[in-house]
Amino acid sequence: MWGKVSDPEPPGVTVHHSYGIVGCVRYTDATLDEMRRNPYGTADPGVDAYDGEGYPPELVLTLQTPTPKAVVVTGVKVKVLKRAAVPNSGVIVVERACGGSMMTRPFDVDLSKYPVKVLPRAADDGTTVDFPLKVSESDPEQLGLELDPGDWHVRFTVEVEWVADGERGSKVLDNNGRGFEVTGTGDLPTYMMPERR
Repeated sequence: MWGKVSDPEPPGVTVHHSYGIVGCVRYTDATLDEMRRNPYGTADPGVDAYDGEGYPPELVLTLQTPTPKAVVVTGVKVKVLKRAAVPNSGVIVVERACGGSMMTRPFDVDLSKYPVKVLPRAADDGTTVDFPLKVSESDPEQLGLELDPGDWHVRFTVEVEWVADGERGSKVLDNNGRGFEVTGTGDLPTYMMPERR
């Protein structure tokens, strides 16, 4: 006797953000003296920060379909949950050995503007890719959302939208209900992390 055949996987896009936001600069609520005394012992992991120079913090999204059918990703939206002033105490911590990001399709996200726009930017090889993007099981895409909070501390979510078999779908990424956070550096003191021995 044949067993029940499971229903086919619904068409759509699987979205992953394995590492959350990744950057070379972060904000911590520790004091400068605490950082100097014990730079690797602060309990607060901090919030990624950006001062407008160098590499901005990046949220990398990996898009793939669970079936061989191709899906058209029509866009990415960013929704600001809270925009507040940059903290007036704490320290901006700069990692000493921090290189550029992996090869992704780069998009600029200016979180200081309303509405927030996700705009394509040329990659290092000079190519620019914009929506719509075709994604399939054998041809995934990685998008790098490069985050600029301006002079704000911002908490936000990301929504990926697509069309599959003529039906619209979407997936909201909200960091397990907490939202993602990134902050400007304001006038906070900066601490350069020492090399590990």
